[in-house]
Amino acid sequence: MKVGLFVTLEIEGHQDMNTHLREIRQQVETARDAGFDSLWVPQHFVTGPSMRQTASSPMLGWLANMAPKMKLGTAVLLLPMLNPVLLAEEAATLDHLTDGGFVLGVGLGYRDSEFNALGIERKSRVGRFREYAQVIRALWTSDNVTFHGKYVHLDNVSLAIRPRDPANMPLWIGGTVEDAVKRAAELGDSWQGAGAMSMEEMKRWWGVFHQARVDYGKPLQYARQVSRECFCGPSMQGALDLARGPLSAKYTRYAGHGFGGFGGEDGFAQFAKDRFVIGDEAFVRDELQRYRDELGATEMRFRLAWPGLPQEEVLAGIRRLGRIAATL
Repeated sequence: MKVGLFVTLEIEGHQDMNTHLREIRQQVETARDAGFDSLWVPQHFVTGPSMRQTASSPMLGWLANMAPKMKLGTAVLLLPMLNPVLLAEEAATLDHLTDGGFVLGVGLGYRDSEFNALGIERKSRVGRFREYAQVIRALWTSDNVTFHGKYVHLDNVSLAIRPRDPANMPLWIGGTVEDAVKRAAELGDSWQGAGAMSMEEMKRWWGVFHQARVDYGKPLQYARQVSRECFCGPSMQGALDLARGPLSAKYTRYAGHGFGGFGGEDGFAQFAKDRFVIGDEAFVRDELQRYRDELGATEMRFRLAWPGLPQEEVLAGIRRLGRIAATL
């Protein structure tokens, strides 16, 4: 089974950024040596002062140089807050830097603080998303593009660089509600789910995505990537004990932005059940087999590090997961 490392860009505000960057390098090199297939980068803005996070675009170039044989992708960039022409050129550049191994994953965004800071009305996000996705596709596949919508106006525009294979440059779209999943089927090549969805939710949304592909007359062969928070520890209880605090802190922050239904550390075990993959090697292997068999997963995307989890445990977990994936 193909497995990808979701690169954790955020740290707590009191932590040292240079140390964090060294740890990212160690994690990426360990994942590469353990047989991981891909690296994935998220995007958020204005998270300070309690949390700090590196910007996605320079990190993507850094990672492309660090692990040139690994696929590189985003999960997800916040499309309505970005300039679609600039993003189309950056994605095309990354496609060349990775020898055709870049996947552009985009989503709507949901944090009011980000929309406000970047001067984008939240209520415009769906309209912007649709136009921007259409413009990016047109710019990738054609020169001399003219487009006039509500948010984008282009006359005879050609990118400075186009993808290696313009017609097949992958655009994956994230979302956690029905309209977003259908939009992914219409405008994208695959759907990206959130890392805390239950198995039943993922079954439902993959079914919605597939039926929408049928309805839109889109190709029915597509990647099925499953995203999960994962920690493969030395024992079941040891894994839970190590992951509980860092993951509880993360999802408490998410709940503060109105995302997810996390009820606090006391309810961690119930929330994590069927959402996170946390356990020993035997448990994690069984879970990967379950996602492959029940969801038809073609690849997995794992977040294996969170602020508060010691680096030596992160690296050990990456190595264990690599051993498991090699047997599936």
